[in-house]
Parts: sequence; C-alpha cells; structure tokens
Amino acid sequence: MTDEFGIAGKTLLVTGSGRNLGKAIVLEFAARGANVVINSRSNADEANQVKDEAEALGAKAIVVLGDAAEKSTVLELKTRAEQAFGHVDIYVSNAARRLHKDFWETTDEDWHHHLNQQLTASWYLAKAFAPGMRERGWGRIVHMNGPDGWIGGPTRIPHSTAKGGLRTLTRSLSRSLGPFGITVNDINPGFADTVRDLKTHPGMTPGRSERFARETVAIKRQPQPAEIAWACAFLAAERSAAITGAAIHVDGGQFMIG
Repeated sequence: MTDEFGIAGKTLLVTGSGRNLGKAIVLEFAARGANVVINSRSNADEANQVKDEAEALGAKAIVVLGDAAEKSTVLELKTRAEQAFGHVDIYVSNAARRLHKDFWETTDEDWHHHLNQQLTASWYLAKAFAPGMRERGWGRIVHMNGPDGWIGGPTRIPHSTAKGGLRTLTRSLSRSLGPFGITVNDINPGFADTVRDLKTHPGMTPGRSERFARETVAIKRQPQPAEIAWACAFLAAERSAAITGAAIHVDGGQFMIG
C-alpha cells in the first residue's frame, strides 16, 4: 500500500483493537508503515493474532492487555509504547462495552461503568499522550463515537450519554490542543459490519443484520471496517492538519446527522 498520508514511521495506539473496527484500524496503519500498539481488555489470543497480521505487513507491533477504562492500563500503554517506539503520535480511543437494559433495569453501577468505558477512558488517554504530542508539535487524536451520541438509545442510556459527552470532549480538546499542532476528531461508524454480541444486540444475527442494513442504510449495506479505518488514516494525514473538532459519519448515509 502506498502511503499518501505520510503515516510511515509514526506510532499508532488503538484501544480495543483485538477485533472489529480496532483491528481494521491497526492493519490499515500497519500497511502504511506505522508502528502499532494493540490493546485488548483480556483476549491475548485475538490481540496476538492482530500483532501477527500487522507484522506480516511489515510493521513493528506490541500488545498491551488491560481495560482502557482503568488509568493503570493507560499508564502501562504509555510506558510500553515509549519503551518500544519512543512515543505515540496518533491514538484512536475505540474500546467500548455496551449494554441492553431499559431505564428501569439500569443500575448506578451500569451508569458509572459505561461512562468510564466511553468517556473517562478518552480523558485518561488525552492526559497521558497529549503532553508528548505538544512537545513534538504534532499529534492526531480520534474518538470512535456513534449515532447514540446524537439520537440517544433507550436500551443503552449510560453508553449513549457517554457518547454525547465524548462529542463535547472532542470539541473541547480540539480547542485546547489545536495551538500545539494536535487535531482531535470523531468518527461515527453507524451500523458497521462487525461481530456483535447477541446479549447486547438481540436479534442481530447475520441475516437480520443484512436485512436491517438494506432497510435503513442509504447505500443498502453495512459500512465495512476497512472503510472506517481508511477514514482514521485520512484524519491522521499530514494534510489533514486543518480538520479538527469535526465528526465524520462513515455510516453509509444511515442517519445523515449534522
């Protein structure tokens, strides 16, 4: 793959990158010559498979296990990345855990847990990696958001609330970090073609997912992880320095939200 985005030699970190969108992002950047830091909460086999695939593309790669919602994990990610590659130039806050409960079933514990997963984790990443980006005068931050942050979700209220907060965090960080050559943007993948847990997405079997996409998505199919990964690479490009605070909807025209 040619590297028209100027990513070769830079170091990328993606939380939640053992599968689905996170894996696709890692492999997109690996193919463009980036070093990659892979993170999975606990599945070492998945994470190491991604590492093997990234290295087969010619990239240098490391795996760090742990929950990105825990500050200790983020600090370990920073330590391990700096030991291996010196610093992190680009990170994608992608790790997410969803629930399927209505308002009456959702507990205080659910509320705090999912706010931490979606929002606090992104704060920890910014505090860990933005100072180094500022010193170097260059950095790219991407938050994986989603339509729940705009339209809400009655069966995932804490998750949706956190996504809405993440949009505000993106805007706020873009203003705070922009003077130092750091951009901060959201990508909203919509109903992407990923492996879903039927406990949190009941009824979304492969056949039902395809029918749902034909009924609700303008392009009549699910966006592919590789298409979302390409958007991440675009935002990381040298010539994307004037794009910050933005939200790019890679949802096949499903929502057309502003």
